Amino acid sequence: MFKALLIDLEGTLYVKNKPIDGAIEAIADLKRLGIPIRFLTNTDSKTPKGMKVKLDQMGFDIAETEIFTPVTAAMKFLEQQKRKSGYFLVTAELQTLFAPYTVKDQAADYVVVGDFRDHVDYECLNKAFQHIMSGAEIIALQKGKYFIRENGYNLDTGAFVQLLEYASNKTAYVLGKPSKDYFALAFDELAVSAEEAAIIGDDLTTDIVGADTIGAEGILVKTGKYTTAALTQSAVKPDKIIDSIRQLPSLLKNS
Repeated sequence: MFKALLIDLEGTLYVKNKPIDGAIEAIADLKRLGIPIRFLTNTDSKTPKGMKVKLDQMGFDIAETEIFTPVTAAMKFLEQQKRKSGYFLVTAELQTLFAPYTVKDQAADYVVVGDFRDHVDYECLNKAFQHIMSGAEIIALQKGKYFIRENGYNLDTGAFVQLLEYASNKTAYVLGKPSKDYFALAFDELAVSAEEAAIIGDDLTTDIVGADTIGAEGILVKTGKYTTAALTQSAVKPDKIIDSIRQLPSLLKNS
């Protein structure tokens, strides 16, 4: 039996804001087994509290403290640093969360880049660039290139991160999946080693690659982004494959 589980959200528990068949019951079963869980997402526009509201609306019994996002990782990262001041390219919701670390007139130690589409303009990008050229490190909440919504393709956080990397000739420190640091911070919170845990998800490029990188067991579900072609072409293979999250409790009971 694993000492902890890291379970992906979108594509593993729900698709297009609708729970995958049996997912709500599976999470209840897993909690009865008493295994500590963190629920993972690369969503960089909401606080864990905001994510909980969304999960509540779908019927999941998941505590705010069990939700681990790039925002969670960034807060933990800043708490661990001696130098903590930052300039934040994030949503208005997250500006409030990061307020204790936000610079006013002084130079920033970090430029933190997340989803800031609600106020993106040249001035804020150039200000971030100026902080970086004055010595600030770039922190990327995630590096997705694009996402797809009802209106088609949309630029994601990674496109803006790469803009700043290119202009400054610096490399960002990434705090979203599949970054090893992202998973390490989650395991630190659970007080377990990667070898004692499993990472469960639908995305080979983030969940399974992340598991492989940090040394955890990778369990792939055949929902969400899963395709047979992607599995065949992937250089990194999961340790186990299950049809959906609803099979995970029985898999653990029988292991």
